[in-house]
Amino acid sequence: MYEEYYEILPDVDRYLNRIGMKRPRELNKEYLDELVFAHQCSVAFENLDIYDLHKPISIIPRDLFDKIVVRKRGGYCFELNGLFVLLLQALGYDAYSCPCRSARPGVVVPQPVRHRGIIIRLEGKYLFCDVGYGGPMPPGSLVLEDGIKQVVRGETFWFERKEEFSWLLKRLTKGKTDMGMSGITDGNDEIHEADVLYISQAPWEPIDFIPPNIACSEGPDAIFAQRRMLNLRKVDGHIAITGNLFTQIKNGVKETREITEEEALRIAKDEFGLIL
Repeated sequence: MYEEYYEILPDVDRYLNRIGMKRPRELNKEYLDELVFAHQCSVAFENLDIYDLHKPISIIPRDLFDKIVVRKRGGYCFELNGLFVLLLQALGYDAYSCPCRSARPGVVVPQPVRHRGIIIRLEGKYLFCDVGYGGPMPPGSLVLEDGIKQVVRGETFWFERKEEFSWLLKRLTKGKTDMGMSGITDGNDEIHEADVLYISQAPWEPIDFIPPNIACSEGPDAIFAQRRMLNLRKVDGHIAITGNLFTQIKNGVKETREITEEEALRIAKDEFGLIL
């Protein structure tokens, strides 16, 4: 009944070409980090199917491949991380999907599982990576180690172990409420510590993500039906649309301005490369 959710990646090389990468000479952390960064810079986080087109989101591999690779669209976590884990597996990495919960500022009660992350077993260690959060995800992989600060392309992250198989991902940010890819470094006197994501180390089956995917995308109360959200990392910063605001961070300089509906769709096409 659910066999289609367990299909393998249709075409590895075409996917790699989509993000400007080639097959690796060696399966190591260095190549994994390059792969994650290239994906974040090439494939946008976006909810246009949900917000603008009012279409249901399929997380069947063949549908994800058609949307993200063939039609060069983006997606959100259940799509982007759902397809990326298949790429990692096809390349030979020991990778699996894991459930995650948002760590919102000031929220004490645990949130439902509303995110799909990726864990890789490599060289005797567990690593976490993410290409589908649309915000403060590291531009590479992070080793699951308690309290060890890890700097990836100038951005600082670390984990706090909460239980035996549960972790809290934290980062340094220019503001506690700044959820963008700001690309900051240590030494800025405006830097704060911020909680990002609760991560379970337990593997989930592809079909386990069907209910949270529906909850996030279908119906008027779905979180991604509330406002338009787009985010794309750039080599020198990132760009984002959140509701009627367009944000651009370039070389550490942040600019935000209000935009109209017409501007939003034009920017989605011209700046994010998305054609509906």
